[in-house]
Amino acid sequence: MKITKAILLTLLVTVIYYIPQGILVLLVKYTNWDINLFNPMFDIVWSLSTVMAYLLVFYLFWKPKPHYSNILDTNGLNYNLIPFLILSAIGLGFVGQPFWDYNRLIEYFQNASFEPITRNYGELNFEYGYTMLSTLIIAPIFEELFYRKFLFSKLQEKYQLYLAIIISSVCFSAIHFETLSNLIPSFLFGIVSCLIYFKTKKISYSILLHFINNLFVTLINTRYGEPFFNWLDSLKYDVLYWALFTFGILITILGVKKITTANTT
Repeated sequence: MKITKAILLTLLVTVIYYIPQGILVLLVKYTNWDINLFNPMFDIVWSLSTVMAYLLVFYLFWKPKPHYSNILDTNGLNYNLIPFLILSAIGLGFVGQPFWDYNRLIEYFQNASFEPITRNYGELNFEYGYTMLSTLIIAPIFEELFYRKFLFSKLQEKYQLYLAIIISSVCFSAIHFETLSNLIPSFLFGIVSCLIYFKTKKISYSILLHFINNLFVTLINTRYGEPFFNWLDSLKYDVLYWALFTFGILITILGVKKITTANTT
């Protein structure tokens, strides 16, 4: 697979993903349909459009067709590696935090002042359940199958390993353009996930890492994360804040090394 095709397929997935959502938004805007953007119907459409986008691209462009009965390749998983997957996810969280805080970092160092911000934490309600389904089940499975098992593997056939990893990770990062501060954390996650898949030859490890990562992000963005963010704000980007960043790099490397050197067959 050429780089241009990988980029175009990523764009195609994005376009197909947004078509049903765009239609629904237009119906709400130009009709008398009394529904708001936070209605559960939108969450259902978001989830279904994600599945539809990936399945359609798989059907049209994944050749030869994979054996769907064992596409997730869960046989013979080494469950002793789960603690290291958790360690890697925690490390990626610490590494990504300064990128999430980018705007505040610039503002703080320019003005030498710090004003705590108020965060709106998600609540455990009906809509939250659909978000959990999409974030914890649909995204890990379909995104890992597409960006790692499909794109990354096909890119490897034509390019050197490092370039295949970079292009796959760039494409993966690009689909998170709605949250610009997540572009670099997503890119770093893509690199780690590619390395794990390349070394283990099992996409299920990448899916598990994705699930664990999204679970942590989801929980910390609900009220469970309030004490953590309050404590993080209190650091005011001091030495301890950057020590956590360095600690994140180290434990991510440790986790990935343990996973990629273990006997996973």
